[in-house]
Amino acid sequence: MSTPAFYDELRALRLERVLDASVAIITEEGWDRLSMTKVAQRSGVPRQSLYKEVGTKSELGEAVVHREVDRFLAGVRDGLAAHPGDTVEGLGAAARFALEYGETNDVLKAILRPGHDPELLELLTVRPEAVLAQATQAIGEALGDASEAMVDTMVRLTMSHVLQPTVGIDEAVDRIKRTIHGFIAG
Repeated sequence: MSTPAFYDELRALRLERVLDASVAIITEEGWDRLSMTKVAQRSGVPRQSLYKEVGTKSELGEAVVHREVDRFLAGVRDGLAAHPGDTVEGLGAAARFALEYGETNDVLKAILRPGHDPELLELLTVRPEAVLAQATQAIGEALGDASEAMVDTMVRLTMSHVLQPTVGIDEAVDRIKRTIHGFIAG
């Protein structure tokens, strides 16, 4: 017997409340000050249910990052889809979205802020399946016949600008587009 859709919807709503509460705590106080008790209080989800739903604090961090990555990848896919048949412009639009999203995303800002707990940053930078592998796969699938090396380079260059910006978004996008053009022409 399958679970009625109603209960699946309730579970999804409860998880969203937990993740929203977690993001609020992370952005206001930092990852190191987040506790399951605070998340339970802020979300209205009992602590026991919270542990059942997400597990440990580390698993909660992974769920927060996973949701942000899903949102990020949706925007990247939209940027690519806006320029069908034009790889340079499509990847440029995807890079622009990623850079703008990174600049305005409260979770990423909290993770990168000085004095942060390195556990969430590790999910973004050390564990490639968290962002790099998923982004590379999504872009490769969207482009179809694109060079794996080009897609990997584009993703890494964009993430580098997100994590350590040295120029403005317009200049970063221009640099990324010139690099992509070099792959295509070369």
